[in-house]
Amino acid sequence: MIFHAVRQNLGRLTQYSGREKRDQFWLFAGCVIALSMIALIGAMLPEILESLTKMQQFASEHPEMAHVERSPTSYAITIRGRHPELMPNMVVLVGVMAVIFSKVTVLLAAAVTRRLHDCDKAGWWGIMPLPFVAFGLVAMPKLFAQPTPDTRLFFVLLLNNMLYIAALAWLVALLSGEGTKGANRYGQRP
Repeated sequence: MIFHAVRQNLGRLTQYSGREKRDQFWLFAGCVIALSMIALIGAMLPEILESLTKMQQFASEHPEMAHVERSPTSYAITIRGRHPELMPNMVVLVGVMAVIFSKVTVLLAAAVTRRLHDCDKAGWWGIMPLPFVAFGLVAMPKLFAQPTPDTRLFFVLLLNNMLYIAALAWLVALLSGEGTKGANRYGQRP
């Protein structure tokens, strides 16, 4: 069933007309989201591990500026002062997120549109979260690139993220709705 849903949706990547059944959509969307999370972790992990290695090296070279706590279940490094050279490269991390998000958008766009059509909603509802993601991907590197944190930008990003979550929750609610019984303005019931 999962393979059928994935194969069917991959074959209809550019078909924005028609309708999509709820179960077919969620099987495909679940696979796309799961694979994107695996790709995101796999792509970001080397950058994060490199940053951790830099922190460990800094802590060993500057014990007066660092505190390391170890226990059987945890490991923590606290470094005093501002040391941006120890942070992960946010341009790289956000770039990876942008590429993966773009691919997810391409994979899901037509399926989201057809699913919304099944609920007798215009496909344009599917773009609700996109402006918030785009703004976040542009603003996040700027926040981390500044020598001192910009609290205004931080709170703007916080508000942006809350609006993104609200838009995404609304979209998920629309996508989870029951399809129209019988024909609607977008075609026959799948």
